[in-house]
Amino acid sequence: MLNTKPYYAPQNDWSSNDYYSLHRYLHRLVLHADRKKDEIAQLDIQRMSDKTKVLLYCIISYYHLEQLFELANLQKLTECKPLSEPLVLSSHGLKEENVYYKMNVMF
Repeated sequence: MLNTKPYYAPQNDWSSNDYYSLHRYLHRLVLHADRKKDEIAQLDIQRMSDKTKVLLYCIISYYHLEQLFELANLQKLTECKPLSEPLVLSSHGLKEENVYYKMNVMF
């Protein structure tokens, strides 16, 4: 049985908790880029949903890790547009205006 990474998983009927879990996975991946560089270098953003791309874009931008956008496979993330519908990850967290807010992702 193939083990699909959560950033490639189909998101049919996902709850806010599922998206929060995806966010946490991507968050750990980006913040540990020094140890996870092989996985990051293999990310295929063409296989990701718009929501996943926006989450990844938000995490990289929020932590000012824009050098990751220089990787050939992540350059297209800079073209992300805000989501048309709000993506609510949880009922707590960031309230101030930031990159998540601008991309229509709410905590």
